Amino acid sequence: MTEVMPDVVRQSDCLVLVNPSAAAVDANVGREIGCWLSSRARTVRTAWTTAPGHAADLAREHADAGLIVAVGGDGTVNELVQGMAGHQILCALPAGSGNSTARNVFGDRGWRQILDLLDQPGACTVRKLDLLRLVEPGAVAVLGTSTGFLAEVLLAARAVEPSVKGLDRYLAAAVDVLRAVPAHPTRVTVDGVVLAEGPMSSVSIGGGRFRARSFQFLPQSLLDDGLLDVSTIDALDPSAVADLVPLMPSGQHLGRPYVRYGRGTSVVVERTDGLPLVAEFDGSVWAAAGSRLTVEIIPQALSALTAVDCP
Repeated sequence: MTEVMPDVVRQSDCLVLVNPSAAAVDANVGREIGCWLSSRARTVRTAWTTAPGHAADLAREHADAGLIVAVGGDGTVNELVQGMAGHQILCALPAGSGNSTARNVFGDRGWRQILDLLDQPGACTVRKLDLLRLVEPGAVAVLGTSTGFLAEVLLAARAVEPSVKGLDRYLAAAVDVLRAVPAHPTRVTVDGVVLAEGPMSSVSIGGGRFRARSFQFLPQSLLDDGLLDVSTIDALDPSAVADLVPLMPSGQHLGRPYVRYGRGTSVVVERTDGLPLVAEFDGSVWAAAGSRLTVEIIPQALSALTAVDCP
């Protein structure tokens, strides 16, 4: 659902929430964004997170802030949303590694380009976006959740040479994971009907079309249609990997025999061998994963600034 509010920045008391651990954040970034907003918003406060989970606490502490500008990556947005109140509006600026949340709502724009966009009458609006309820982890996701490939990449990134930063760190990890593609025995059920069962390399549920910023795992997904999009990819041999990878940025992998796609309001992913799922949500690994993940849609639960050209 779209709500036309062209002057939302100027009408708002604004909280700029900056994650100093994000890949593209330094003191100058927070200062520049705060200065830009101070000449436009009614009031501006800047707060820096100091530990995991702090973003949610800051959102609760500043409940009077009508607009919260998240300066960080997907993890920052996820933490923030856990503490946001229903009247607050999110503006996600890309300053992390993947920045897929910002890509889904503002397209392929940097944070300075997004600020320029906010200055253009009619270029942005407020939309009520769906969220995902992850039952077993007891969490809410904005971007999406997955098992297999993306989660394996997040784990592999921990072993990448520390000098490799940002998105390059995850791309290096992805190369390693593609050399031994996951083949987890998995069953995926959508609204009580089995969508796919067997060895799988990836299950993606969302949410946003883009993951890892550039890859359209869910190319038909809409952010506010009240449905979960689901894509499964069977275990792949090297020739199938070579076929798949060039197709993912454009979403043209749909229709391949090893890909299945569905929609619904509830999705269950199960490891049929009883072992723990290798799973993530919004770019964070589910550390205490069990063998089952239940995902439910929360329709129109998050108010967010988006570009009007956002699908």
